[in-house]
Amino acid sequence: MSAVSTESVAAAPARGSRGLTFWIVALVALILLGFGVWIYQVARGLQVTNMRDNVIWGLYIISFMFFVGLSAGGLIVASAGRLFGVERFAPIVRLAIVEATITIATAALLIIPDLGHVQHFYNLFIHAHWLSPMIWDLTVILIYLVLSLLYLWLYMRRDLAAQGSWLALGTKDTGEAGRDRDHHLTYILAWIALPAAVLVHSITAWIFGLQISRGFWYSSIMPPLFVSSALVSGLALVTIIAFVVRRSGRISFGDELGSFLGGLLAVFLAVEAFLVLCEVLAGYYPGIPTDAVHQLFTGRYAPGFAVEIVVGLVIPFVLLAVAAWRRRPQIVVLASVLALIGIFVHRANLIVIGLGKDPIALAPGTPLGIPQANGSSFATSSVYFPSIWEFLIVAGIIALSALVFTLAIRYLPLKEKS
Repeated sequence: MSAVSTESVAAAPARGSRGLTFWIVALVALILLGFGVWIYQVARGLQVTNMRDNVIWGLYIISFMFFVGLSAGGLIVASAGRLFGVERFAPIVRLAIVEATITIATAALLIIPDLGHVQHFYNLFIHAHWLSPMIWDLTVILIYLVLSLLYLWLYMRRDLAAQGSWLALGTKDTGEAGRDRDHHLTYILAWIALPAAVLVHSITAWIFGLQISRGFWYSSIMPPLFVSSALVSGLALVTIIAFVVRRSGRISFGDELGSFLGGLLAVFLAVEAFLVLCEVLAGYYPGIPTDAVHQLFTGRYAPGFAVEIVVGLVIPFVLLAVAAWRRRPQIVVLASVLALIGIFVHRANLIVIGLGKDPIALAPGTPLGIPQANGSSFATSSVYFPSIWEFLIVAGIIALSALVFTLAIRYLPLKEKS
């Protein structure tokens, strides 16, 4: 019996090593495929996508919004725990900051394939139109990325120096005095990081909420709705990753923290559901049948809205509302996965429904240049679904994000020193 146990223990690292190798190889293959498809898109133009003049944003911007929310939510959790002394968060603070840093970098990358003529990217800086919320968004994302990297470095540099890593960047004092100074610096930086995390997603929301010609978007509730969904998605992703990384031994915490995170996620889900109700009620109650909100219930996008509400809000809330269920990590992870699905579908609904009805009040609509099936070359409404090329490019960028995160988990000191 003991011999069998010894052999099993000895074989475990080998199995883990083979699994990690396969995972990295698969990610690299997907990255190369996505990069190749992006080169093809650059050569052929955005015509290879299903975006057109009347559908100006698609999967790239949907994914961009989703990842900005993941990042903002992760940093809000980390900074709020640091500012308000929530010691329960201590085992996962570094992990949350790593998640926030990588996901905001991923969001920035997702802008590139949406540009089409990427060689003109520099025009965003040298010909910036500072009255445009898009420039505000680009600026705050770059600032936020630098802030996240600095936050992460302050948390880890003493441990990196003790390991002899070049990432410590000359840090020599690894004693208690140096750690106390960095601890104080992270507290100060948390005062900056928390409002920055709220701001980065609020500005993204203003891109939509300030467009008076789009009735589905033009609403003051957009920023709080975006921030609440960021809290849901960011906390959900941190929770999933925390349980996965715990299995590798890179961090350690008890199931009571998982139960606490599940309860907190249930609160965030309730707030999200209330804001969605406010948004939908304001559009549906007046009874204007042409309003885009009606498509959520009876139009072609009604199934997506059902997924957002039932799968993304109701089911995970019910799973997490029962205290006994929250004590089971599998239930908390399942609810977190469903919440992520719901937020992504919410982002997709926002784009495709908001762009689905032509905003131009003058007949006959948006000129397409090519006669459609009805014989007209103008569009007053549109349907969008991503092309295979869009899926592959986004998959390649997500694979790059996953690869960086895998390496970060393996080589960065994620455990807080006591």
